Amino acid sequence: MTSFPLVYLLVPFGLIVAMGALFFVFNVFHIQRYAIRSSATSLLLTVYLVSFVVLIGIIGVYLLTVDWQKEFQLNDLLPSFISSSRLE
Repeated sequence: MTSFPLVYLLVPFGLIVAMGALFFVFNVFHIQRYAIRSSATSLLLTVYLVSFVVLIGIIGVYLLTVDWQKEFQLNDLLPSFISSSRLE
């Protein structure tokens, strides 16, 4: 059956994280530029920044625990789909 290393899953995951970072920068820029200057805005930006950094940190710690050289087989993910698509 078709198998591939888990490291290949990091490419789409990296693209998703990059998009999240792009949206983060976009949001922070627009909040800084167009929001009313107040302590509430500063608090919102601080909470947003801390939440984003904590989330990235949790993801990073989890990614360090994975053995990325391990092989992944497609029938581990979709065993019923693969078995039902075969003609007998």
